[in-house]
Amino acid sequence: MTKIKLTILTAAILLLPFFAAVPLQAQNLPLLKRLLETRGCPRCDLFGASLSRADLFGVNLSGAILSRADLIDADLTGADLMETNLNNANMRNAFLIDADLSRADLSRADIRGANLENANLSESFLKDSSLQFANLKCSNLSDAKLNQTDLRNADLTGANLRGADLKAADLSGANLSGADLRQADLSDARLKKANLKDANLCGALMPNRSKSRRGCPVKGEQQTIVKMNSYCNYCHPIYTEPQWINLF
Repeated sequence: MTKIKLTILTAAILLLPFFAAVPLQAQNLPLLKRLLETRGCPRCDLFGASLSRADLFGVNLSGAILSRADLIDADLTGADLMETNLNNANMRNAFLIDADLSRADLSRADIRGANLENANLSESFLKDSSLQFANLKCSNLSDAKLNQTDLRNADLTGANLRGADLKAADLSGANLSGADLRQADLSDARLKKANLKDANLCGALMPNRSKSRRGCPVKGEQQTIVKMNSYCNYCHPIYTEPQWINLF
């Protein structure tokens, strides 16, 4: 008899996550309806929401909770996702062109193959996330937390990675041509077969923990004005004021 009770109890524990998920999904339904009808649901709790292939073009989800949400192939072009919680979200092959993800939490998210061209990811949290083959061309990743992030074969052409934390990140095969990596932390990062053509690494901490001077102005030389990033000629201009710089 005791053995039978133990078997029933074990089965109940194993089935608990399944039954617990049902009311969660039902609880999300009114908010999901609001989102799809009004194109906005800022600060909404959409934990674990199923939005695969959803048309979310230009939606306002700033400050919303989308942790563990299914956003595979979703169209979030131009969406406002500022300070949104997307940790552990599945965003494979999602469209996030021109989206605002500044200060968003994307830690441990699956973003493989996603299109984030020209997206704003400044000060975002991407620790332990997977961005293999993602398109991050001309994106703004300044001061982003990308430590231990998987960026293998990602396209970071012309991306702004100034001051980004890339400690122990895997950038093998990544295209970083024309990228701004000034003051970035690349200590222990993997750069095997990475393309760094025309990348600015002035002040960056390299994988061997040495500080790079590549792209830094020469002592006593006047810094030139960069009117436009040639790799991102359709993006916003990047200006640097002319000044006399002494590195020594």
